[in-house]
Amino acid sequence: MSVYRLKGTSGALMNQSFPLADGLVIGASEGCDITLGEAAQGARATLQLRGDGAVILVTEAGAVAVNGDAVKEHSLAGGDELRIGAQRFLLQAPGLRPERVLTEAATRRRAPVWPWWLAAALLAGGALTAWQQGWLQQWLGS
Repeated sequence: MSVYRLKGTSGALMNQSFPLADGLVIGASEGCDITLGEAAQGARATLQLRGDGAVILVTEAGAVAVNGDAVKEHSLAGGDELRIGAQRFLLQAPGLRPERVLTEAATRRRAPVWPWWLAAALLAGGALTAWQQGWLQQWLGS
């Protein structure tokens, strides 16, 4: 099982990491492992390890979202973005790539652009030569 960490990506907790070994309680009150104060906007959530993954449980109503979707309980994967109130976090799992990075669109090789540039340059050069030789004016009927 990988060691999960929660990393702050905004606000006062930017770039701070919190290991998820025994679980984390995040909220506004002082009894929380990560205290957000007013940034929590009344939200409180618990992150726990379950089996081979992690899960978030919302214990007090408020603005809690995973990857932009409001949740009450949700299984987490490495790379998931958590928003608790106004604070944002990223769940890091060393050695694991988030599934959304592995989509077909993300892993498909892009076609090279240079053949298009070469074709455009050859066409422009041909048109310039035709104009200089007067062939273009004859063809256009000038």
